[in-house]
Amino acid sequence: MIRKLAVILIVTVLLSSCVYTWRDDTSALMHMGKEGSAVITLNTALLRTTDASSILPSGETMERIDFIALELTPGNDAYPLALSDWDVTGTVNGRLSSTEVGTLLIWDSGFVRGRNAGQKHYVNKALGVSAGIPKDGIILFTTSDYDSAYTSLYDSSEIMIEEETAFKMENSYAALYMNSPLTLPSLGFDLPKETLDKMNRIILYVEDVDESGFSISGEISMENEQSARTLCTFLRNLLIQEVRRNGEPLDVRALSGIFRYENSVLRISGYELPFDKMSTLLTKEI
Repeated sequence: MIRKLAVILIVTVLLSSCVYTWRDDTSALMHMGKEGSAVITLNTALLRTTDASSILPSGETMERIDFIALELTPGNDAYPLALSDWDVTGTVNGRLSSTEVGTLLIWDSGFVRGRNAGQKHYVNKALGVSAGIPKDGIILFTTSDYDSAYTSLYDSSEIMIEEETAFKMENSYAALYMNSPLTLPSLGFDLPKETLDKMNRIILYVEDVDESGFSISGEISMENEQSARTLCTFLRNLLIQEVRRNGEPLDVRALSGIFRYENSVLRISGYELPFDKMSTLLTKEI
């Protein structure tokens, strides 16, 4: 079974309906983001207050999830790489009771107690997922080794994402962080591999949501100014082509302001991503 489905199921299986505790977990997020991986955060508590709530899974379960952080590690070097070929480690924060979640794991026939002598956790071999409760209000799950995931997030002194960046990711509707990306999932267009190879860091934030979609801002640090200029030109041309394809008025000056570069950094400001386009990307990958 593909790992994405495993992630969705693990979240659904683990939650229950009693008294819960919210626990902030900024420190774990700061330890995500090793080289080549992608960190995706979703502030579902914020998203539920916007028109974007329509693209979130509905039901009592999602109402208790306030924040999700995922670290996706590529399983191979293919480009683009389907989401099913990324290993996933993630944390779910919300109004969760460690006692009750632990009881659910014990009594769920799909889960068995992990056999090693490390951190207490449970394994679902059918889903290829291990899960545990590192702190009250937090669930840690992974498609790889649980003890290694716990150590990297809760017992490591190595900071991968700066505190200021992690804080902003937590308080944005959603965010993406990539450190020296080795590959990317399909984005609906073909970004040249040689351009990807010159990317040092990607930080994108969904900072606004209205009735039509998301507004994305952030920056992409490139190898040098030339590579930043090349990426800027590529993205501007894609945007202009899309506007023309949709038959919309073409304001080149305004569109050019969305992507601009300064030295080796490409800055993105107010890029609009409609809900239907996001849904198409997700459907294509899942």
